[in-house]
Amino acid sequence: MNTALLGDKNFQRQLPQKWADWTKQIKRYPIMILWWERVVKINIRKLFIGEGTEKRRVETQMENFYYACLYDALKQPIQHAEKKTMINRLQAKILQIHTAKLERGQLELKTQDILQEERMSLFQLIKRRQRSKQRENQAAQNQNNERQTSM
Repeated sequence: MNTALLGDKNFQRQLPQKWADWTKQIKRYPIMILWWERVVKINIRKLFIGEGTEKRRVETQMENFYYACLYDALKQPIQHAEKKTMINRLQAKILQIHTAKLERGQLELKTQDILQEERMSLFQLIKRRQRSKQRENQAAQNQNNERQTSM
């Protein structure tokens, strides 16, 4: 489950409504544990999966929209300076989407590491350090506006 959804305002509004619907079904089960296992656990999982899917779908649509705008900007017969600024803005927006995806993935990895509380092998530590250095290099390049890349 993606626990980052708990910070989402729409998800916070949906959860109490769903909880009210689920609590109405308690009467149908003789033991509360059965209700928890058969209704709540399954529906919580479905809710998280559905919200995550919807969020990814919206992000993908936005990313595709920016790519279409980028393609249209390249085809337009306008001044080079105007075209360059337009392309840079669109690239920056696309890069923000990619960065948000990466940060969300890193957050999920960190929470999994904390929750599992397992010792990392030397190989895992080296790979983690290499990936963090690579991200730092890309961030430094982006801050200097030398080159904007996305992973």
